[in-house]
Amino acid sequence: MSGGETIIDASWLLGLSALGIYIHAVFLSITLGFPLVIIGLLLKYSKSGDEDYFKTAKIMTAVLAINFALGAVTGTLVEFGLVQAWPGTILAIASFAFAPLALELLAFANEIATLVLFIVTLGRIRTSYSIAILAVYWIFAALSGVLIMSVNSWLVAPWGTGPIAKAIYPFMPEFGGLAADAQKLVILKILAIASGMPIQAIIQNPEVAGKVGVILTDPYVAIFNPFAAISALHALFAAFSVGVSIALLAFSLRYYTGGEKRNLKAAKVASLVILVLFLIQPTILGHFMGEGVVEMNPTKFAMMENAKETFYNPMIALVAYGDPSRPIVGFDEFERQCNSLGDAELGDLAGQLGITMDA
Repeated sequence: MSGGETIIDASWLLGLSALGIYIHAVFLSITLGFPLVIIGLLLKYSKSGDEDYFKTAKIMTAVLAINFALGAVTGTLVEFGLVQAWPGTILAIASFAFAPLALELLAFANEIATLVLFIVTLGRIRTSYSIAILAVYWIFAALSGVLIMSVNSWLVAPWGTGPIAKAIYPFMPEFGGLAADAQKLVILKILAIASGMPIQAIIQNPEVAGKVGVILTDPYVAIFNPFAAISALHALFAAFSVGVSIALLAFSLRYYTGGEKRNLKAAKVASLVILVLFLIQPTILGHFMGEGVVEMNPTKFAMMENAKETFYNPMIALVAYGDPSRPIVGFDEFERQCNSLGDAELGDLAGQLGITMDA
């Protein structure tokens, strides 16, 4: 502490954000998974006329409504922690994440509207109309997830930054063409290293923010990140699976303890849904997600395989690279590549990108 400034320990905010993320994930899974089961129950009701399916659908709808409210509360905790404690969040929100998050707000507003409409009209209009309304709600909920995941995916694979990451960390890939002002990004990185301050603390200074100005040239680059599509699908189908599994567990327990045939019927519907999801999520989407991690985030793949040092494993290499003879690159290789830069400073690396530090 110097110059009369007070340093505030914000570590508790990180814990709050992490707690919010884990709890929010459970509510989010129910938000995305329950509608699939409810739709299945309503379809069975419309075909058979069996009131048991409709009664169970109404109970699940009540749970879905309560869950939605709790999800919104925990989501607020997540956002509060991210904005207050995680370095660079403000910069990301003001640039690469702005368009996805703005569109996500629209999707979320439509989620609320269609969910309320479904709840209010359930049992008062034709079942087919209720199914259609719930399907629209589910689409908006999934779209909201896709847009949020596009931001998360950009943090993993910052598409639109071109060769910047590779110039600093040679083992990283190039992330598409430049969709941002490379000079300003590098200067912010230098300021962060030189001052020891997080980037968001730097750009919160109005004078600095004014000089930095506009960084991004393509506001939709995060949405069209090639890693975002598979990452979003993989995460969404995982959430669908968890949500439907929670419903299946609840029905099974209720049938086991009470013996009501209504719960057995509902469990059969949920079982069919989860079977389809399990055939898609871990096999098809899991494979493509793994390929994306290998290509876009080599350090994460190395951590997943505990590759402190480079090693050979034909089975892992075949799955990861499609070539059993390739080595599983470890952190020793990452270190070697970084050391190959010698005593180069960040300014030197910027020069290799054609960036001058005159600004």
